[in-house]
Amino acid sequence: MRFGLILSNYGASASPDTLLAEAGAAEAFGFDSAWTTDHVFLPRDDAARFSRILEALVCLAYLAGRTERIRLGVSSLVLPQREPVLAELASLDVLASGRLIVCVGIGWSAGEYGNLGARFSDRGLRMEEATTVLRTLLQARNEEPLSFPGRFYAFADGVFSPPPFQSGGPPLWMAGNSEAAIRRAARLADVWHPTGVSPDQIRQAVSIPRAEAPGRSVGISPRLRVSFDPETANARVCGSPDVVRAALDEYQEAGVEYAVLDFQPPDPARRLHEMERFAREVMPHLQASP
Repeated sequence: MRFGLILSNYGASASPDTLLAEAGAAEAFGFDSAWTTDHVFLPRDDAARFSRILEALVCLAYLAGRTERIRLGVSSLVLPQREPVLAELASLDVLASGRLIVCVGIGWSAGEYGNLGARFSDRGLRMEEATTVLRTLLQARNEEPLSFPGRFYAFADGVFSPPPFQSGGPPLWMAGNSEAAIRRAARLADVWHPTGVSPDQIRQAVSIPRAEAPGRSVGISPRLRVSFDPETANARVCGSPDVVRAALDEYQEAGVEYAVLDFQPPDPARRLHEMERFAREVMPHLQASP
């Protein structure tokens, strides 16, 4: 199993120094990837956890030039409230020398959609088309004119250059826990990225991609809150290193080969300590994916 790390681009401690410290530690400790969280302009009623947040893609561009090995992603980019052509993900992949993972989701805040001038009611339909737009852009070749005659997004004979660094484009992940999200992942993405699901929920969900897109292989990579403090609220994986290892073993048995971990302590120093402890006491005991 391989592991990604959720960075603190939101909350009271969000700062350039915190981002660099966490991304650098993740790289040094052997994590495979580092992830920001996406919100732009939430209404007050929805902003309890995210009232202070550094923009997700800007943070990745900042980190692209300050890291060397670790892969970079957003968990997850709320795609239908953006114009997909303007996401500039190809440029990010170039700046990161081919280390970008693209993960998109449908979002949950109607108020944020409204604040950004985007429609909430048809976001599912636009999500499908916007994801296809991203695939078209991210698989572009240098100087190849691109056209897309869509219902919501359309362009003709456009030059999209430079293309992504990665041949064929970055991996495309699809976030969301609903059955509709799983079906979209089965048809349109390389990996399904749910949040906070249990191993049993994963086992129940795996039949949906097989029925939706027979013959396609879709990976499973959940975002999981992790804590070594058994009293931590809302942590899906919580307890001593032995308990955490056993829990992640169960996820691996359910089909998970890659987990994106969100360590819970609000204090930056404690988060770094838990990352280091995980890398030392848990990570070596779990079989790495090839």
